[in-house]
Amino acid sequence: MLTPNSTYKINGVTINEKIIPDGTVWKDGQKAKNAGFSGAGAAYKKGQKLSGGTGRAQSVTIHNTNDLPNVYDDGEQYTRATYNENMNSSRVHFYTDDTGAWQNLKAGTGMVAADPIGAAEVSWHSGDGSVADGGNMTSLSIEIIMNETSAHDEIAKDNGARLAAWLLWRHGLTIDKLVTHTYWVNKSAGKKFADVDEQCTNLISGKKWCPTYIFGSSNHATALKNWKAFKVLVKKYLDQLNGSGGTAGQTTPAKPATPSPSAVSPYLVRVKIDDLYIRTEASKESKDKGFIKPGVYTIVAEAAGPGATKWGKLKSGAGWISLDYVTKL
Repeated sequence: MLTPNSTYKINGVTINEKIIPDGTVWKDGQKAKNAGFSGAGAAYKKGQKLSGGTGRAQSVTIHNTNDLPNVYDDGEQYTRATYNENMNSSRVHFYTDDTGAWQNLKAGTGMVAADPIGAAEVSWHSGDGSVADGGNMTSLSIEIIMNETSAHDEIAKDNGARLAAWLLWRHGLTIDKLVTHTYWVNKSAGKKFADVDEQCTNLISGKKWCPTYIFGSSNHATALKNWKAFKVLVKKYLDQLNGSGGTAGQTTPAKPATPSPSAVSPYLVRVKIDDLYIRTEASKESKDKGFIKPGVYTIVAEAAGPGATKWGKLKSGAGWISLDYVTKL
């Protein structure tokens, strides 16, 4: 598992900060060339501030990427792949899933020393190169990891909405500055709509359609309806932040309330993955006690808690595990 440089919480989402250091270069020359770079020694990220050097975002762009089979913390895996030079040219500010988020680039949060206000940097996410008013050069990028269970996807989407709202608030942006990858695809194709939501959901044949899982369909009316529903969710959180004056957040996660467990008749489950944490409490924010090995275990209590649809207490007394990643026998 990767170790974050720091951890902080904003708007209910735990962020693991692992910002790619300035001056990082490609080490594997062949991987670099396959990704469109000159070779070993080429800059691994753009290394420039957003919006002509101001470090201020002009929008927040929503993407979807696939959930990884049998992986608990997908954002950590995508971040690890980025650090291992396995994500080609993609560089995004945040990977978000049901467990929280991982930050790979400066976003001007002001929450940690490595990411001061006014430091938001260029990412590679919009497919429009270095166009001065394009998505790469002006927008913050969030990859929401979906396409697992409906419960997982709802939590991941909610975390993405909370994070997007906070970033809009931090950069003084309104809800109409929330856009999709498809918005930038249309801009690159010379298509501009008076209605920003139409531009966000206008499918161009042969071009990337994203955020796929939030759209839910290639049918325009359905995609538009689902995108607007996601924006309503983001706006709810943005209005809360604006109404309360905005809560900057905590540099360390707050201790979660201890969920009330309910005893159940003991039953067997099979753990399907090899990196499922055992937690001291029924919460992803409680202390972990290492991984549980794949196999069959007995559950003696259940509880609701952050980071899982339901948690199960192990008969051994070792702790709690997420029941999203087990099969009941």
